Amino acid sequence: MLLEEAEIKLNLIDKNNAPIPARNKGGRGQWVEKQLGMNLSSKLNDFDNGELKAFKETEPIAVTMLLHCFDEVFDRSISFSESKVGKKLKNVLFVQFAKKTGKFVGSVVTNAESHRELYYKLSEDYNDVCEGIRRCYENKEDVHTINGRNGYLQIRSKANKTSKGVYNPLVYNGQQVYHCAMAFYLRNQFARVIFS
Repeated sequence: MLLEEAEIKLNLIDKNNAPIPARNKGGRGQWVEKQLGMNLSSKLNDFDNGELKAFKETEPIAVTMLLHCFDEVFDRSISFSESKVGKKLKNVLFVQFAKKTGKFVGSVVTNAESHRELYYKLSEDYNDVCEGIRRCYENKEDVHTINGRNGYLQIRSKANKTSKGVYNPLVYNGQQVYHCAMAFYLRNQFARVIFS
């Protein structure tokens, strides 16, 4: 399905019936996908030409897990637009829900063409975050929350404890990088810009 088709279908469904997620914060996005007639999958992008991000206002938006991006982070020849993060953010249908009531707030499409300056700022943030990860790794320090210069993109922890009550450590090339999984996130400043 193309993102443009999904946007048309999205306007036809009652988004206020979306469940308010409890433990699985991605549950609302999965509900939207099902309403659009999509199958849940682990493909890089939800659509043939883009991505769906459903989120609650004032909360950061998970982009993708850091673990499967490590090789790109350490390969300086891979640009933001060629990276998994860049591909996920190249053409996105954002669907926002209210924090307190869970009601639908609005939707907007951003892409590298219509929001060229914003996409460029995301590339700057991505490069800053990657540089921070590489610096921590080379110094054998724990990676931590790292924000890009524009305040739109960051990495931070994203993990659940195992059944034994512990986190699985984040490891790259045999070196523990952090005590738990991490992910790239869009910070709430990003949502304020696209919905202003």
